[in-house]
Formats: sequence, structure tokens, C-alpha cells
Amino acid sequence: MAFGKFAASDEMRESLLSILKDISPNEDNYFVSNLGKGAPATNTTHEWNLYYASRPTSVTVKAEGAETSYSDLTAETRSSNVTTILDRPVKLSRTRKSIAMVTGEDALSVEKERALRMLKSDMEWITINGAYAAGSSGTGRSIAGIDACISTNVTARASGQSFTETELNDIVQESYNQVGYDYIMNMLVAPPIIKRRVAQFGTNVTRNINASEKRLTSEVRVYDSELGPAVMVIAHKDVRATAGTLTSYGLNDDMFEYSFLINSGEPHWEDRAASGDYVPGTYITEFTLVSYQQRACVKRTGYATTM
Repeated sequence: MAFGKFAASDEMRESLLSILKDISPNEDNYFVSNLGKGAPATNTTHEWNLYYASRPTSVTVKAEGAETSYSDLTAETRSSNVTTILDRPVKLSRTRKSIAMVTGEDALSVEKERALRMLKSDMEWITINGAYAAGSSGTGRSIAGIDACISTNVTARASGQSFTETELNDIVQESYNQVGYDYIMNMLVAPPIIKRRVAQFGTNVTRNINASEKRLTSEVRVYDSELGPAVMVIAHKDVRATAGTLTSYGLNDDMFEYSFLINSGEPHWEDRAASGDYVPGTYITEFTLVSYQQRACVKRTGYATTM
């Protein structure tokens, strides 16, 4: 018994630590942090032109005094993507909004901050994995993400094949064969197991935290490739990592940009009408992914999920 007086539980305040550690993995959003922002989309279907001329495999020499002959010029082609709408709603009772959290912070502000982080994670996931859907009444539109945009350099390896240094150089060469030097893939985006394997390649791999001034949440590996520029190796939580479909992307991120719907598409907060004793609203965005030249990029699947 406590000296002088029994310590009754109803007379004592709980020992409550005013610290809350949020360890949710919602800050690892490389593309949302680093892709450029292109011209705004002015309609739900956003279009842009592409031009590509293959390197010659033979040439025709001209005889002295020959007439000039003209061939058809290479026409530009049109590519497109649709805008997609993503939101993260917040609905907090008036009572809960009025009561401070254990940290002393405003409850609504905290929930809004969390919703914005989740919205960015949603954007990141669909940027990689989005499957094109034109949408219809009652059905949302979905962008074609990076995975769906890459169509020229796609290889399915036998399930469980090891990711080797030769494999990485082959990926770089596949990009090298298609584009000029300035547009060769300069980053490998893959599940963590692939980054761990690259770390074992030896002297061609260095550590780099700043990595070309990109906004990164962790240290990256940089591989000195044999054909192109140094390759930044990024482990990404949203790239497929399951057996049989484990995927690696060789990318030049200058080939992709975001276009937000004009006037109202960038992530922003909107209040919603309340029909009860609560405060409603949502963080919302409408945007699309622009793929300027997917030939610079490479997709390979099927690698081993173990070291």
C-alpha cells in the first residue's frame, strides 16, 4: 500500500507518452517526387506526338550526275492516355475534431496530412501498375502506367532465372540499340531482392546518396554499365515481386511526365457537404502519365525471388 494513502486508479492520470511514431511505408514515392510536370491535360483523353526514325542498316550510293530522288518523309504518330481520378476522403466527427490527439496536434490536420501521404502512394502505385481503362458511366478511367506503356523491349525470362551482371548489361544494351546515347536507360527500378543482387556485382557498383540530385528517401546503388551512362538502382515497393512475375524496369525517367487536368487536377483539398455531425472532405487529383518514347525503356520479368 502507498504510504499515507492508497493510490486508487480513479484518482490517477494514465502515463501516456505524447509521441506517436508513424512507420507507414508511404514516403517511398520516387516517381511522384521526381517525374517532371508536362503541359496540363485539357480533356480526359490527353494526346501527344511521337517521332522515331530507325538507324539505317544499308545505304544506297549515288552515281555521278544522277537525278535527286525523294522518298516519303517519316510521319509522326499520335499517342495518348486518359486522366484518372484518385481521392483520399476524410470524415471526422465534430467531437473528435475538437479533441486534441495525444501529441497535442489538431486531429483534423493530422488526418488530412495522412490522407495526402496516402494519395501520393496511390499515385505512385498507379504510375507503375496502372492498366488502361477508358471508363464508362459509373466506372472510373485508369491510366496506362509504366508497365503498360513499355511494349518494344519486353522479355519474359524463365521463372526463377537469376539476375546477373550480364543480364543488367543486356538490359542496357537493349535500350542502347533503340535510342541515341542521351536517352539510354539510366535507372533500374526493381524489387529489393534485385538491388541486393546488384550490390554483389563487385567493383562496378558504388554507393550514392545524392544520385544525380534526385529526391530519394534512401541510399541507392549506382552501376557503371559497359555501354551507357551509370545506372541508378532503386528498390521499389510497388514493382511486382512475386514468383514468376518478378519484374525489373530499365528506365530513362525523362521519357515520362505527369499532366494534370487543367485548373483542378493537381492534388488539393476539397470540402464536402455534411449531412450529419461531422466534418467531411477529401484530397483529390486528376492526372495522366505521358510516355514520350517507351523504346528507351526495357521490361523483363520472371527473375528469382531469392538471393
